[in-house]
Amino acid sequence: MKKIVVITGANKGLGKSFLDIILQDKKSIVLSLSRELHDDHSNFNNKNLFLVPTDLSKPFSEELLNVLDQFLAEESVIFLFNNAGTIVPIKPVGTFSFSEIKNSIAVNINYPVNLVNSLIKRYPKQRISIINITSGARNNPIQYWSLYGSAKAYMAMFFKILDEENNNLSIYDIDPGVLDTGMQKTIRENTFPKQNDFIAFKSNQQLVDPAEAAERILKEVKF
Repeated sequence: MKKIVVITGANKGLGKSFLDIILQDKKSIVLSLSRELHDDHSNFNNKNLFLVPTDLSKPFSEELLNVLDQFLAEESVIFLFNNAGTIVPIKPVGTFSFSEIKNSIAVNINYPVNLVNSLIKRYPKQRISIINITSGARNNPIQYWSLYGSAKAYMAMFFKILDEENNNLSIYDIDPGVLDTGMQKTIRENTFPKQNDFIAFKSNQQLVDPAEAAERILKEVKF
């Protein structure tokens, strides 16, 4: 079975860990939706890895679908990892700039919704597995995280309804835990009521290694 893997934010954090593991499978074609590849992959001599230069804060482009068309076959399965997201701005409601609101919604909601909608519209009979990387913030209100937490809750409901509508899809909504990534560094460097809790996660070595999380998730989705 030919696997066509689409990963948003594959140039860092959990997305990079997904890519590191998946590239070991020579039968998989990987399309990285990010501005650039990680340095570990920028000179990677692998005919199965393709960068589709993407700024998730910009309007959705069907360039990805044009690239997908080159690889799809009847027996193919598409794996979409909706992984990318932005935690900023970390500040109270009433202090956001218009551009901060626009960027958060664009990256966390607009782009992934347009991507999923376009995939289903273009390939209605294709086997597709969608892995939505979510967060505990979708259910647990954290002060100053209103935009991020609300976006995660929005996407969780979006995929629940999609799962009810479409029996041809396999949908997974997975919280990988508190990962040791650049996003956590951003969280620790911003002032908000629970900042010290997240600083303690790091100092007490309670953060999850993204490589371990990626391996566990790939097993869970039967990759």
